[in-house]
Amino acid sequence: MRTLAISILCAGLQAQPAYFPSAHWRTATPESQGIDSTALAAALDQVTQKHLGVHSLLVIRHGYLIADAYFFPYSGSAPHDLASVTKTLTSTLTGIAVGRGVLKLDDKVLGFFPGQAPADAAAAKQRLTIGDLVRMESGLDCGYAPGEQELEQMKRSPDWVRFALALPMKYDPGTHSAYCSPGYHLLGSALAGAAHETERDFAMKELFEPLGVTNVLWATDPQGRNHGWGDSHLFPLDVARLGYLYLHDGAWNGRQIVPRDWVARSIAVPSTPRGEPGGMGYEWNASNGANGGQYGGTGRGGQSLIVWPDLDMVVVSMGGGNTGDIVQSVRQAVKSDAPLPADPAAVRHLQAQIAAVAHAPSPTPTAALPPLAQSISGAVYEFPVNPSRLDSLSLTFQNATEARVAIKYYGEPFTFPVGLDGIYRVINTGPMGLPGGAQGKWTSDREFLLDLNFVANINHYILAIVFQGDHIEVTADEASGLIRRGHLTGTRK
Repeated sequence: MRTLAISILCAGLQAQPAYFPSAHWRTATPESQGIDSTALAAALDQVTQKHLGVHSLLVIRHGYLIADAYFFPYSGSAPHDLASVTKTLTSTLTGIAVGRGVLKLDDKVLGFFPGQAPADAAAAKQRLTIGDLVRMESGLDCGYAPGEQELEQMKRSPDWVRFALALPMKYDPGTHSAYCSPGYHLLGSALAGAAHETERDFAMKELFEPLGVTNVLWATDPQGRNHGWGDSHLFPLDVARLGYLYLHDGAWNGRQIVPRDWVARSIAVPSTPRGEPGGMGYEWNASNGANGGQYGGTGRGGQSLIVWPDLDMVVVSMGGGNTGDIVQSVRQAVKSDAPLPADPAAVRHLQAQIAAVAHAPSPTPTAALPPLAQSISGAVYEFPVNPSRLDSLSLTFQNATEARVAIKYYGEPFTFPVGLDGIYRVINTGPMGLPGGAQGKWTSDREFLLDLNFVANINHYILAIVFQGDHIEVTADEASGLIRRGHLTGTRK
């Protein structure tokens, strides 16, 4: 009888099957998962009080969604640019392709581009492999100068793959690591060539559809290749599924989507520093710190996918500028592996905060337009090629509360309303048809401060415009980190 009783007890203590979300994540209060609601609410306060560029914050623990906040002007109703978290995605897709036999890590890269590789490619370039690209050890002269200069040059070229393949060799492949976005464009393009479909189509079939993700936007180059290095767009809730997949060793609901050994290599902490072989890992940014291990993807402008395996947690934060220590604030809100005492008042306060940050602020008083507004209204000012990517700008003043800005951005025209009362006017007219908006104010009779926010596309420009006869002088700041402060001179067309 004693043996039978022990057997029954042990059976009752067996681990429950892992949870995987279907269309929606299950939800729970923070306290039920060992997290302090008051501390999470304080993190949201930090965003508003410090005017941080956080667009969203999502927290999952033990498979429960415990916080899902969106900060005006991003509403969560459109996919968000992941920036260089896309590299994490391309690495994942490469692992799937290797597991399916579509690619091999020792495949020579030039073999995927017979019509575009330089005919006189150096011997070192001929040795370049898929594995070298994954680990950012291409040896190409790329990523050693500040500011991702090669990426900007590639994006202004007519054929991005041809440009990347033509980059000179600085080192032998596999001997040095450097952060090279054109190398990841080659990686995504090679994958697409081997799979005989676009990188996005491969991702939908082999990764996203099994995860239950249906809405993915992904920018393409002039030849129709998806950007392997950036510009994929997903909903934050769907980004979390990628982190949750790796938290479960690449398996999802009984199906091994990413090979287990690939996941293990991806989340292993590099044993060598950046710059040396192996120092970049597989673009999952694995590290150990005082609070334990973590891995995930990061991107310009505050894009973060963070997995804390010791805490059984996934955190996703999207942004459009300085996002401060928002992710670390979430970490500090974790108080226990066991449930905390229920705190209904703190939960209500957190829910109220989540609702509050989603709303636009109160409008500010407006002033009468200066006389100059009428004479420059509708005038088009053109800029020479510049790092801000702005080719032209025009302001039209309709009344004291709202104006309109028309720009050319990388040669494409976009128009946004401009709130003159301190509130963004957000409409779906940004790149890829995604939300963008603007606000602005006259700071003197001939100076206008324009806040141009591409929202779901990250880029966020603060333009101080001084009107001087037939030209304008513009001091440009880019809050999402695309450029540092720069100066532009625009000439009236």
